[in-house]
Amino acid sequence: MFLSPRHLTALLPLAFVATSAALQADIAAGPMLGHIDMREANVWLQTDAPSQVRVAYAEQGQSDALRWSDTVETDNTLNHTATLKLNAVEPGKKYNYRIELDGKLTEEQNTFSTPDNYLGRTPPPDLRIAVGGAHYVTEEGFEPPYQILGGGYGIFSTILTEKPELMIWAGNTAHLRDSDWASKSGTLKRFAKARGVTELQPLLASIPHYGTWSSTDYGTANAGKYYSYRQHAEDSFKAYWPQPVEVASLDGITTRFRRSDVDFFILDTRSYRDDAPSSDRLPQMLGKEQIEWLRQEIINSTATFKVIIAGAPILNPADNRSNLSYAEREHSDLLQMLRNERIPGLFFISGGKYYGELTRLVHANSYNLFDLTLGPLTANPKENQDELNFFRMPGSSIFERHFALLDFTGPEEDRALNIRVMSMEGTELWQRTIKASQLQPADK
Repeated sequence: MFLSPRHLTALLPLAFVATSAALQADIAAGPMLGHIDMREANVWLQTDAPSQVRVAYAEQGQSDALRWSDTVETDNTLNHTATLKLNAVEPGKKYNYRIELDGKLTEEQNTFSTPDNYLGRTPPPDLRIAVGGAHYVTEEGFEPPYQILGGGYGIFSTILTEKPELMIWAGNTAHLRDSDWASKSGTLKRFAKARGVTELQPLLASIPHYGTWSSTDYGTANAGKYYSYRQHAEDSFKAYWPQPVEVASLDGITTRFRRSDVDFFILDTRSYRDDAPSSDRLPQMLGKEQIEWLRQEIINSTATFKVIIAGAPILNPADNRSNLSYAEREHSDLLQMLRNERIPGLFFISGGKYYGELTRLVHANSYNLFDLTLGPLTANPKENQDELNFFRMPGSSIFERHFALLDFTGPEEDRALNIRVMSMEGTELWQRTIKASQLQPADK
């Protein structure tokens, strides 16, 4: 049966309505709080179709003084992700915020707080942060047979109950597989799957999140600066992990931020990586340019604590391509630089492993250095028997899903870092306290 032009014309409005309904965008993941400073906040989100998005926000108790972010149009280039800047915030305030999607405000309201402007005014405020390692989301049709490589997503609810002020993801946040890394679309889809976990959404919306990458966020196991799909990985990572600041002089995802009297320096262990060198060059993982950037930044830092974060252990001495020590000369040069510059307050956080531990590097002529390595949040844990880390602190090995809480507390003249490693159910597995006074270079 053929339809007449009159019948076709009558059907057109119905077809338009059906198409419009199908194209009506919704939020696929987020909102997630990105970096929040004293006078600017960032909100990330992903929609499931092209849309116009912006954020409405107001200081608590002043709903009549509503502010708006600029409008951002999401499209398929970066999987409908957007980061929106809220530039009308002030220090030490609490704000409510809601997402507007194609001109309509969503019903869900969330809150965020800006840091206090304490400098030169009051002692540094206490700070609690959460730190997590490998995150794996299972996906039907892509998993190896008879294996379940991820689970326990309730850990994110446990983290939220501990009320951290921010969260750091120390690498292996997406777990690219052979089906993903060879195309930009595949890489973006895998990041989307990791971000879209239902149990994760309240945590994303409540506190700022900061991430670095490790091997499975990048591609093949030992890929580095010569990796063919490097741009796919970098574009995808930045689409899902907005940076506090882009360092113009460096490649990749190196960045930094400050909260209270803690400076955080996030290193990139992939963009400069060359661990399959020829006879005329040595292995490297950080590169001379990035190490020099770190040197300059920590020399100029006035923070009590300088926390250095990497997607590979910095202090673990085991001869393993996933450790910085594999690039032996670079590793030695980095540690010697830290000794020479006599920088107080150094503490390391690392990912890239499937077990947790605390490494302590004892110095005869300076203070001991500590590297807290985070194992899996939701990926499957593994043993560490094949890796001889003779700097591992007794009782610090963890072979189950876990996260860490770091509390920076105490009066200005006696600040301390308390580390608690927690099970996915919220049980304390071990704890250590390191005073700022213990992280001081020896007198000459």
